[in-house]
Amino acid sequence: MKIAFFQPYMANWRIQFLEYFINKSKHEIIVYDGGFSSKKDDKSVTGNNADFNFHKFISLSFVFEFRGQPYPVYFSPFLFFRLIIDRPDVIVTEGEINFINNFSIWLYCILFDKKYVWWSLGKVITRKKNVINKLLDPFVNFLLFRSSCVMARNSQAKKYYLDKGIPDERIIVAPNSMDDERALREVESDLLSSLIKKKGSRKVILYVGALVSTKRPADLIDMLEQHVNKLERDYELWYVGAGPIENDLKRRVVERGLDNRVRFFGKVFDGVGSYFSVADVVVVPGLGGLVINHAMIFGTPVVSRPADGTEKDLIIDGITGYIVNDYDNSALAMAVDTLLCSENSAEMRQQVLSHVQKNWNIKIMYDRAMECIMDANATPIIKNIHKK
Repeated sequence: MKIAFFQPYMANWRIQFLEYFINKSKHEIIVYDGGFSSKKDDKSVTGNNADFNFHKFISLSFVFEFRGQPYPVYFSPFLFFRLIIDRPDVIVTEGEINFINNFSIWLYCILFDKKYVWWSLGKVITRKKNVINKLLDPFVNFLLFRSSCVMARNSQAKKYYLDKGIPDERIIVAPNSMDDERALREVESDLLSSLIKKKGSRKVILYVGALVSTKRPADLIDMLEQHVNKLERDYELWYVGAGPIENDLKRRVVERGLDNRVRFFGKVFDGVGSYFSVADVVVVPGLGGLVINHAMIFGTPVVSRPADGTEKDLIIDGITGYIVNDYDNSALAMAVDTLLCSENSAEMRQQVLSHVQKNWNIKIMYDRAMECIMDANATPIIKNIHKK
């Protein structure tokens, strides 16, 4: 069987999964990179030294905003012709965000009696429906219901598709995971020793991700101020990441008199596991998801607000961390403090490790993806609904 993966862009974490999939699978795998990059430091596969062959398209890609929400547009005009040349049997494609290219994939599958898998997060919980969605939803739904399987990234995504009317048996949750073995190998001993010295006797609250407003990293400065001034805790806040609001964050830190309590480490790819290993808690104050899995690979508990749904699968209150369901920084501060003051911190780290090892890792992700792809009786979802 010939399996093709189409991605509008190739982030590091997606490359990890594709490398794992290609190395483990006995089938012929084709990777298509749409080549989109929203930043100067290209996120596409060509900029990340991926250890597999791929075809990069010349694409028309841009992002427009409507009422403060970004809408990416991806179009690879030569995709259809490339599919005819390569003749894959199954195409695993990004879902909603890739709907324009998915028309090319659907047409190819109709003409050559092939099938495609819809791989998606569903709806980001913080995004609001507006007129753009009302205009585009009929086109997206047309493609969605003509896929053979929906590969949901978490349980919340599965519920979203169930609510849309997709049959339960046609939705498979493939937990969006890091390569845990690879992540553990990337811990650098010299860096780890250096970070342990920097930490000293303080407890470390860690943020890992882009420094952008949608991820709400500034809330952690307010939170830390409450810890230091009201609760009199000896905590430190570490930022691992870079972005457009970095200078604003640094200014706030100085204004609050917290410059001896906050460290900025910049963007880190190789060796980021060392930071997770040293941290006492990872906090996800806004959009995110994969960072929760990444932290838990190292046994680090997580406090998260509503992110991308991953938090609902991975965070069990009081066992692997805490979920804070509102945007009150005082509530976030109390959840973090409750975790850091717990007498069962060592036990919690063991619970975190156990949970990801049993329920949420790249091995399970691979098996579920293959289950979706290898369904020999798969027919478009819409035909199954009509049969009922």
